[in-house]
Amino acid sequence: MESRPFLIFDGNRRIEAVSPGSGAVLGMPEGRLLGMPCREAFDCPACSGDACPLRQALGGDAVEGLLPSNRMGGALAVTASAIVGAGRLSAAVQLRPRAPEEAVFGASLERVLDGLRTMTASDMAALAFYDEATSEIRWQVTSGSRNPDAASAIRLRPGEGFAGRIILTALPLTTFRFPQDLTDHPDAYPIFQAEGLKAALGVPVPGDNGVVGVLMVASRADRDFTDQDVTTLTQMATSLGLAAQMMCLYGEAVRAERAKLAHEVHDGLSQNLFGLKLLLFDLQQQYQTASPLMKQGLTEVVRLLDSTLVDVRRFIADLRRTSQAQSGLVGAISDYLAHYYRLTRLQVEFAVRLPSGEDVACQDRNEVLRIIQEALMNVHRHAGAGRVWVELARVGSRYRITVDDDGQGFDPNAVAEGHYGLATMSERAVRLGGELVVASAVGRGTTVTLWLPA
Repeated sequence: MESRPFLIFDGNRRIEAVSPGSGAVLGMPEGRLLGMPCREAFDCPACSGDACPLRQALGGDAVEGLLPSNRMGGALAVTASAIVGAGRLSAAVQLRPRAPEEAVFGASLERVLDGLRTMTASDMAALAFYDEATSEIRWQVTSGSRNPDAASAIRLRPGEGFAGRIILTALPLTTFRFPQDLTDHPDAYPIFQAEGLKAALGVPVPGDNGVVGVLMVASRADRDFTDQDVTTLTQMATSLGLAAQMMCLYGEAVRAERAKLAHEVHDGLSQNLFGLKLLLFDLQQQYQTASPLMKQGLTEVVRLLDSTLVDVRRFIADLRRTSQAQSGLVGAISDYLAHYYRLTRLQVEFAVRLPSGEDVACQDRNEVLRIIQEALMNVHRHAGAGRVWVELARVGSRYRITVDDDGQGFDPNAVAEGHYGLATMSERAVRLGGELVVASAVGRGTTVTLWLPA
C-alpha cells in the first residue's frame, strides 16, 4: 500500500521535516513548509485547542482526527503520534485529504452505520456516494471494515461493482453466496475482495434528481437477508437522502468557488505579476551600466518572479482541474450504460482497469461509443442474454474494450452480410487506428473486443 505523506513537528509545533507528497496535500511547495507553524501550514481558521490531534500527540497520545480545513478546499484527516529521542519530544503527522462532506457528516454517519450493522446482525455496513459531475462512486463511510483505507480508495462508475449496479438501476441488489449467485467476474467487486464479504444487501439512496448513493450491509459468511432487513435498509436510505443531497450541494459550492477563484487569480494576480516582470525587464535593459550589485539584484527579482508565476499557473491549473467535470470515455460509457438499462432493462456489469486518474485518449470518442452501442444493441436484439459484461482496460501500449454476453451466440461465418453490423463496426475500428475482434459460437455467448492504440 502506498504510504501517506507525513510531517514532523517540533515541540513548538513547527515543521522540521517533510516527506514527498506532503506539499501537494497542503497546497504549497514542500520547501516552504520547513519551519512553518502548524496553524499556518494547515490554514486552520481557529485553533481547536485540546481537541487538536497534534497537541494530543505532543502530549504523548497517538490519535486520529480531522483538522477543520486546508488551503486546498477540503478537510484534512490526520494520524498523529509522539516521537521521543535525543532528550526531546516531537510528533509525526500523517496526512490524508478528506472530502468536505466527510468532515461534516462522517462521524455522525459512522454511528448510524454502527446501529444499522447491529440491527441487521451484519459484519459490515457502508455508505457510498455518487458524484454526478465526475461519474464516480466512492465508499465514503464504513462500520466494521477490516481495511477502511482500501475501501475508501475504491472508485467505481455506474454499472461497475456492487454499488455501481445499484446506481445504474436504482434497484436493491442482494447476494447470498458471493460470487456464485452474482457474477462470473469477482475481481470486479473490489469491496467484496478487500473485506472478504460473502453476502450483502444494498439499496439506493434517493435524492431530488435520482439516486445519490448506496447503503449496504454485508456479512463475511453466506446468509439470507429478510424482508425486514430490506425494509429497514430502505427506510434508513430514505432518511440519509437529505444528508446526501446536502453533501452534493456542498461539493458543488466548493467547486464553483474554486472556479471563481481560479478566474480571479488569472485575471488579477497572474496578470499583475506578469506586468511587473515586463517592467523589471525594461529596467534591466536601461541599467546596463549599473553596478554589478544592482544588476545581480534585478536578476534575482526577475528569477523570483518567474518562479512565482510558475507556482501561480500551477495553482490555477489545479483549481480548474478540481472544478471541471471529468467527461472522458469512461464517463461517456457509464452514461450510455444507464441509458441502455432504461431502454432494455438488461443490467450490464462494467469494470475499468486503468491506472489511477487515466482515461482513454482517442481521436474520436463518438466513434468508439458507436462501436460499443452497436455491440450492446446486438445483445439486446439477438443474444437473449441474462448477463452482459463491459470491460475497459489498459494492456501494454493499447486499450482493450470488451463487450461479453452469456447469450445464445452465433456462427460468425454463417451470419448474413450486414446482419449484425459487424462490417460497420470493423470499419469504425480501422478509422480509429484499432482492430475489432469478434468471438462467438452457437450456445456459448459472444465476445466483441475493440483494440485501440494508447
